[in-house]
Amino acid sequence: MTIWRMSDSRSKFGVAICNFRDETQHRLKLDIGDTVHIVQETDDWYHGFLIRDRSEVGVFPKSFVHVKEATIDMAGSNEMITPVEPQIVHELTTVLREWHGIWKQLYVNKSRKDFDKIKDMMLELISWRRKILSRKLTNDELKVLQQEITSRIDAGNDLLKLDMTVRDDQCNILNPESTSVIEVYRCHVNAAERIRRQTSAVISEEISKQVSLPLTFNLFVMLRNFVCKIGEDADILMNLFDAKEGKFISENYLVKWSKEGVPKDIEMLNNFRVVFTDLGTKDRMREKVCLVFQIIRIGVMDPKDADNKKQTQGIRRPFGVAAMEISDYIQGIKECNEDQQYFIPFQQCGEKEFMENVIKKVITAKDINHKGQGIWVSLKILPGDLKQVQEDFPHIVGANTPIARKMGFPEVIMPGDVRNDIYVTLMHGEFTKGPAKTADKNVEVTMVVCNRQGGVLQNVISYGCGDSMMSEYKSMVYYHEDKPKWFEFVKVAISTDEEFKGLHLKFLFKHRSSSEAKDKSEKPFAMSFVNLMNENGTTLEDLSHELLVYKIESKKHDDSPAYLDLPSTRSDLEHRQANDKSRQSIQAGSYTLSSRDSFHITSFVCSTKLTHNVDLLGLLKWHEVLNDTEALKRHLWHVMKEEGEEIVKFLQDLLDSLFNILMQNTNSESCDNLVFDALVYIIALISDRKYSQFRPVLDAYIESTFSFAMAYNKLMVILKDYVDNANEKTIRNDSLLRAMKSLEYIFKFIIRSRVLFAMINEGRGKQQFEITLKNLLQSINTMMLYVTDHTLLIQGAALKYMSATITDIMTVFEPVELSHILVQFINNVPKDRLTRQKMKCIDDIIHTDLFKLPDCRLVLLAPILEHTQLLMENKEEMEDCVTVLSDVMHILWTPLPATHEAEISVIQKIILRTVIQSVIGMDRSTKQAQSSSQELEDGTVHDVGGNCVAVMMSILRQMSENHYQGYIKSFPTTFDLLDFLMEILMVFRDLVSRNVYPSNWLEMIMLQNSIILRALRFFANTIHDKFSSPFEQQLWNNFFHCTISFLIQDPLQLENCLPSKRHKIISRYKDMRRETGFEIRAMWFKLGQNKIQFIPEMVGPILEMTLIPEIELRKATIPIFFDMMQCEFSQPIPRSKSLQGNFNQVENEMITQLDALVEGGRGDEQYMELMYDILKQLCSGHATMRDQGLVFVETIRKLLQRLLEYRLIIQDEIKEHTMSCIVNLLDFYHDINRKEMYIRYLHKLCDLHLDCDNFTEAAYTLMLYAKLLQWSEESLPPMLQNDKYQDSVTHRELKEKLYYDIINYFEQGKMWEKGIELCKELARMYEEELIDYPNLSLILKKQADLYDSVMKEMRPEPEYFRVGYYGLGFPSFLQNKMFIYRGKEYERLADFNARMQNLFPNADLMKTLDSPGDDIRESPKQFLQINAVSPVMELKERFVDKHISEQILKYYRVNEVQKFTYSRLSEESSNDVAKMWLERTNLITAYPLPGIVGWYPVTKIETVAVSPLESAIETIETTNKKLSSAIEQHRHDSEQRVDPLGMLLNGVVDPAVNGGISKYKVFYNEEYVLQSGGEKDRVLVEKLRELTVQQIVLLRDALYIHRRKAPESLKPFHTHMEQRFAEMCNIIEREYGIKVADRGFHSATLRRNQSLPICTNNRLSGASLGSPVADKKRMLKQKRANYAIPTTPNTKGTPTQRSQSVWVKADKVSSPSPGKTSLQSRVGNMIKRASQVADQLTTDLSHRNSLESPIELNEQRRTSKGKPQFYTPLSEQPQAESDLTTRRPPRPETERRGSRPPSNQFRPDQLLSTSSLSLSSANTLTDTSDTDMSSDDPPPLPDKQGADYSNSSVDSTPVMRRTSVTPGSHKNKPVPPLPLDTDDDDIPPPVPEKPSLPH
Repeated sequence: MTIWRMSDSRSKFGVAICNFRDETQHRLKLDIGDTVHIVQETDDWYHGFLIRDRSEVGVFPKSFVHVKEATIDMAGSNEMITPVEPQIVHELTTVLREWHGIWKQLYVNKSRKDFDKIKDMMLELISWRRKILSRKLTNDELKVLQQEITSRIDAGNDLLKLDMTVRDDQCNILNPESTSVIEVYRCHVNAAERIRRQTSAVISEEISKQVSLPLTFNLFVMLRNFVCKIGEDADILMNLFDAKEGKFISENYLVKWSKEGVPKDIEMLNNFRVVFTDLGTKDRMREKVCLVFQIIRIGVMDPKDADNKKQTQGIRRPFGVAAMEISDYIQGIKECNEDQQYFIPFQQCGEKEFMENVIKKVITAKDINHKGQGIWVSLKILPGDLKQVQEDFPHIVGANTPIARKMGFPEVIMPGDVRNDIYVTLMHGEFTKGPAKTADKNVEVTMVVCNRQGGVLQNVISYGCGDSMMSEYKSMVYYHEDKPKWFEFVKVAISTDEEFKGLHLKFLFKHRSSSEAKDKSEKPFAMSFVNLMNENGTTLEDLSHELLVYKIESKKHDDSPAYLDLPSTRSDLEHRQANDKSRQSIQAGSYTLSSRDSFHITSFVCSTKLTHNVDLLGLLKWHEVLNDTEALKRHLWHVMKEEGEEIVKFLQDLLDSLFNILMQNTNSESCDNLVFDALVYIIALISDRKYSQFRPVLDAYIESTFSFAMAYNKLMVILKDYVDNANEKTIRNDSLLRAMKSLEYIFKFIIRSRVLFAMINEGRGKQQFEITLKNLLQSINTMMLYVTDHTLLIQGAALKYMSATITDIMTVFEPVELSHILVQFINNVPKDRLTRQKMKCIDDIIHTDLFKLPDCRLVLLAPILEHTQLLMENKEEMEDCVTVLSDVMHILWTPLPATHEAEISVIQKIILRTVIQSVIGMDRSTKQAQSSSQELEDGTVHDVGGNCVAVMMSILRQMSENHYQGYIKSFPTTFDLLDFLMEILMVFRDLVSRNVYPSNWLEMIMLQNSIILRALRFFANTIHDKFSSPFEQQLWNNFFHCTISFLIQDPLQLENCLPSKRHKIISRYKDMRRETGFEIRAMWFKLGQNKIQFIPEMVGPILEMTLIPEIELRKATIPIFFDMMQCEFSQPIPRSKSLQGNFNQVENEMITQLDALVEGGRGDEQYMELMYDILKQLCSGHATMRDQGLVFVETIRKLLQRLLEYRLIIQDEIKEHTMSCIVNLLDFYHDINRKEMYIRYLHKLCDLHLDCDNFTEAAYTLMLYAKLLQWSEESLPPMLQNDKYQDSVTHRELKEKLYYDIINYFEQGKMWEKGIELCKELARMYEEELIDYPNLSLILKKQADLYDSVMKEMRPEPEYFRVGYYGLGFPSFLQNKMFIYRGKEYERLADFNARMQNLFPNADLMKTLDSPGDDIRESPKQFLQINAVSPVMELKERFVDKHISEQILKYYRVNEVQKFTYSRLSEESSNDVAKMWLERTNLITAYPLPGIVGWYPVTKIETVAVSPLESAIETIETTNKKLSSAIEQHRHDSEQRVDPLGMLLNGVVDPAVNGGISKYKVFYNEEYVLQSGGEKDRVLVEKLRELTVQQIVLLRDALYIHRRKAPESLKPFHTHMEQRFAEMCNIIEREYGIKVADRGFHSATLRRNQSLPICTNNRLSGASLGSPVADKKRMLKQKRANYAIPTTPNTKGTPTQRSQSVWVKADKVSSPSPGKTSLQSRVGNMIKRASQVADQLTTDLSHRNSLESPIELNEQRRTSKGKPQFYTPLSEQPQAESDLTTRRPPRPETERRGSRPPSNQFRPDQLLSTSSLSLSSANTLTDTSDTDMSSDDPPPLPDKQGADYSNSSVDSTPVMRRTSVTPGSHKNKPVPPLPLDTDDDDIPPPVPEKPSLPH
């Protein structure tokens, strides 16, 4: 026996690693990735449920899941398990599961763009998850990756419209339970703004990215390899180059490369690293920055002589350049990392090319032919300063990594960052040849740094980083170039300890010879120099300098610095010459000025000790001018006019100088003020945004370097003096304004100075200091009282910057006393002055440490709230006020209860009501967080409405029960309390109905809901305790509506949430709907006798609450309805002792509300059953209300059932099903007499019909509405009114308008007869009741038009189909039911089948008409049984025994029918026609069709057997009706196509499939009657004979029409049919014994119809409906008619032919349907059948009658004398066969219709004459029984002379015509007699003369 045991805590969480599918009971189906909660286990199995769907419970094998460690939390009775893994991994897992389902749905919905985006995001997240789980990332890498992951998750959630995930600063998901409401709100705002920026346009992203880049950054470069063949040693100089300015911006990084093609230090291969540091914002703004590599070859002059040992070695020669643009990487547009390698192509220098030119060429070149030569590097941007980089990227930047500094200062110069570098660039020179020289020199420049004694400073020069310092620098050499351009720069780094005075740069010029021997003898031929310091103590200017070149006489040359007295630059020389007019030669010792030679350099000083500014230098040397007051003042004034760059460079030294002057100057007070002003100027400069990056420098100076312990006294005295004189309009006001702006750092200096003094003097002078400080603060407070204009800016600056001093003042001053001073400071601000600045100051104070101290907070809080309250009540500065309150609440937040009791009491007392009223008073547009958000300059987003609501929620959240009770008690009167409760309930209801926050702010909305629910509980008790007696109905009503609105709000509907979201909400907040429902239930039952005041108004809201799909909530709240019923039932009738005795109000309201709510998506079957069970049980237990209650419960159940069906169906968008459901609801509302609901659904059904163009059904639907109205002037009750007919106020007006709409719909649906009925009713009303002749005229005209339409217009006859829906897979209203459907126009069975299968694509079409068994009826599948049925016309009483036009009867055959039939062969039938019995099924529908829908259920079925004889009669009768109908159609419309008639005729006279009449031959035999022996069969046989005779007559008439209208191409086909008809008549007479010839001859019906006027024709055209066969006597005695068919005008065009519409599609009219034979091909086949006849006939086109001839069947001819001739004289017979040309040989017998036995017509002895083919043979069809009709018979047709088959061929190829004459074919036939009646009116027009045959 298997023993199950509870799983332990370590095996509670499992992940499916394989799909598990087992259909056995109690098995849990698993898909890969499913997570399961394991409850129990055995040795091999687990038992548990899916975490995503707890209802999926079962067992599954252990081997199919992987168990993971998890933590277990209890949420009520439920265990909530979470796997133990990093939070970001857990979030990734949850997100991927959530996205996966939505991602698949995107594919289904064909959202390709979003599908691909989410796919890419999911793949990225999976990759990152795998990387995190590998545990190979450092903490820094994990932090960066976590930020990337969260950013991608947020973007994906926004794209999929999922809830926003709120995070803290560390990207961890925020926990609202431990976070203040304000913080949750702000995190939502920031997340929304972050997502908005992420998903904005690409340009915006780039700008945003640039803005977010750090101020200072570094470029890490790794030189991987240099691929180039040099052959000698080389130096690779790497640096950054500004292409636009054409200058280098960083030091060089030097790499030594050996001639073997590898680094000289082989260990550094692939590992040369350098960091270009100090880069900042200005460098990002450079237009084009390149990483440039200069390759300098070190060896012989010409590389071809590299192996010549006599050549001079060690010469530096230009070799080439490689460059790469890195602007995009610096600007953050592109990303790079240290693992990615870039190839930089290499360009070699030409023979006479300068390095500068090659650099410019490479930078501008688009493509370089590098031939595989180049440099491989890796790059990475490193943010922050160098110290931060070494901490953040230790694996990249080590302690020994070379640092290449920028040629300039970084954005921020930190204390201790001492530099003293001079960058010198050798630009170009010009050197003349000596008089004996023929070639230019190979000039090499050697640079050294010398002191004033001429000594060379050692190790002060370098190429850059990566190389050791050197004493001299040697330039490159250009071969035979007297104007070289070097463009080389070096760094001169001189220690600050060195004496700069006298230092100078010395440049020696030497010719380098290729030969080593000559080169050794070469001496420098010239020299230049330049001093590093000017005479006034400033350094060499950052300019281009033209240095003088002095020739050196080698014989006199020594190393003495004699040249120092000579001018060094061209400007010095010009200055000296201007002062010295002697123009003496410039020389000294061996140095002589060469005026023709020149040498240019540029210099750039980068020093924190040296300056170009004289005034700064004067202050820095303050001790030299301390006693010179005027000079000191001058320097101080000039410093305050200096730009910021120089000041911030020497910030520390300047501050030291100023404080030294301040402390040591005792001569002048004005100097102290100037020093103070200069200090303020410098502080203000640092406070400016441009130099804000230097604030840390100033902070570091104050904290670490500042050492003036006595400065505080002077600073306070000077500042107080300035403040005390603020109201005097003096020049000091500008200084005071700057001082107020610098207040923070002034106090920092004061406090730091006092701290230093206290440290030195052991705290002495504290009391005096505090008094002085207090006086200073009091002076500032006094200054705030001024109302003058010139103090406005000063006061504003004080408000802005005062709060910044608090933290420092607190360290030396009593905090509580400081709090009182600050309160006075705020209160002193005059009213309506600087209001916004005051609120900003308050907000700043709140953020100080002072507000965090409880004692100080109590001092500050009340005044702050009072100021805020005043402004909010006046609607002033709302944004600032709300910001202050939100900051206060955020600071006061703590998850621990009762922590800030006193503060919360103050807040609720002063500001709560104001906040509530502010929320009410805000315009709704400002409440929407998305629309009212304002982005300020700092990038933060502020939303007043959302923030204000967050403040209110924060206050309510932090109020304890004591706070609530105390606040309720604080209202002085009950009216005030009532007013408050009404306000708060209104606010709550508004917040949950129209949420102030976007719908994806889940955490904020749920937190708000939890706070509202808690408050509602407190207020519920208050309402019950305070307002039950006396009862405040409006307050209770507001409470119910508020709580129900809270309960039904969308965010709380957990069933609509994804599983992960539902799990999160329940685990944190539980299901708040249940708790709210219990509160509502409790309050309802506390109403007592006041319940009746809420009936029936509360039925709808409570019904809406009970429809929430939460089982416990439903069970708790549904009994409220019974209580309502009971309350109304027991209510006493006013002024009567009896009770109400019913609950009609509850019933009516519930039905009305249910209809609206269920249609809107509420409710389900579970609700229906639960409501039924609960109410039924309660009603059953009630003695007096039991019967009414049970009826009501049943009614509600039926209504719910129909409404749920209706809602389910309308979601499928199948309009036919929707119509069925509406009909069900119509029946229901009709039965319970709910007219307003009945009319509502009538209009829904009508609109649905109109959408589908079902005009007939729409008209019938409106008829039901009209039947509810009377022809009276009675006013319309509300239930009968409709928005569509708003102008109608009486019954008659509405009914009249409805009738006109109905008539219009009937007309569009071609139901003219129904329209006529309504026209008659309207006409009768206009004539008899209203006496309204104008409208009577109009309606009669409409009626006349409808009559015309009936007779003149063609309309399709709809077909009907039986549909059986078998199986339980169909909707309940269709299951195992049978319906009769009315087909659409021209819809045949195949089309209908296709339509039904489209509606039910999963249904199987049954192949048999047998009734299905229980296996099919009970199957969960769908089975359709479809077949065509025939409507059975019930003849109208007024039509009986009358001749009715076929056009009129056709309508009643297919409309207004309720009975239908279909037949099939009985199972016992055989193939013998005489024994072929049929099984006929008759069906009766619930209502006649058409009706309000196009189908009705079958209510009655009966099956009868049909004998073979009856079947034969029905078949022939049907054929006769078709023929009669076709004849009448052609008579009415001369434009009718003749093709359908030809097909119909051919099917009768030449049946190719079922044999036609011939198959019933057995029934015409007397033996059949004798064998059957029944009188019934005898009567039936007689009827069969009569129908046969009738068919012959109809065939002759139809053939006459066909002959008349057939085009030439169909003449052969017609001839064939005439021949077959003749054969048919012969066979009927010979074999069936029926004499029908004379009847057929006379074509009585056709002649009678054509001889009458049109108005008579319409009435008498059909056979008498009183008897099956027309009266023969009357037919035979009619006069001979003119056989020409009169042409009836057809103003409406040619009616559409039904037979065509079945096979021809709208878009391909000319194409026959697939699988069907076209009419043309069928006609062609028939022509082939007639070919044998054609071989026996001779004809010519000229012998045939013209189509315009009015005579067709009687081809009468007139002789030349004008008399009619009814026969053809022998003289006009065609010539003998021997005289004619045979055009086509006869076909052999084997080709002649082998599929049939040859008929008698082809026997030689029975060949038919031409007269028999023309149906004119006198002895072919003669009825010997009627001898009295000979006088009325028409004359026989003349013999036909020939047939033209020229049109029988399908193609255009001419066919040879064969003419033949059968000799003797007329010899035995008597000449037909002349007609007895020769009245001129009856004489047909003459036939044209027949032309003679061609010879």
